[in-house]
Amino acid sequence: MKFPIFAAALAFSLAACGEQTSSNNGGAPHAAAPETPLATAAESAPLDEVGDAAPQNSVAIALSKPPAPMRVLTPDTNARRGRILFVTNGCVICHQVNDVGGRAAPPLDGDDDTDVDPLDFSARMWRGASAMSALQSIELGYVIELDGQDIADLAAFTESKSERSLLTLKTVSREMQDWFLDTPYWKTQNWDEYLKRGDRLPFDEDIPEEE
Repeated sequence: MKFPIFAAALAFSLAACGEQTSSNNGGAPHAAAPETPLATAAESAPLDEVGDAAPQNSVAIALSKPPAPMRVLTPDTNARRGRILFVTNGCVICHQVNDVGGRAAPPLDGDDDTDVDPLDFSARMWRGASAMSALQSIELGYVIELDGQDIADLAAFTESKSERSLLTLKTVSREMQDWFLDTPYWKTQNWDEYLKRGDRLPFDEDIPEEE
């Protein structure tokens, strides 16, 4: 029968292969390759091969380092433009500078510093944002929009003693003076009665509607 002969030949071939392997290893049995730990694989393998292990490792490495420095852009300030904006934008209705303006909100006279901090000025505006928006909506019918340059120039105006001195009642139109709010709502914090009145600036009913 051919089957026993084939089986014997196969067994002989396998034995010969085993002897050849042992001789190549100096007679020692062939050892299996050690398994690679997951942490080592996560550090050495590409991101797409180890799944979520690599992202977690990279986040830990990033958190151990200081943040990258960022360059802060600060606009050049123009105190003269800030004084003009203070009047034309209607800030003077609620705020006083050089004793000119309304008293509904805090006066904005600075400390005569030579350095201007637009970020600090913005922070103070942010703290009073809800009250300012309410007053502007009632008195103007809209909320004043200011960009970064506007805020920087307004901050420069409030800190400039020479520019503040140029703001006088004569430089504010009579119509604008009639709109000054003299009740110090920022001190009393009593907004309910004022909001119920729903007052608007005079003469705004005379503005023609856009067709």
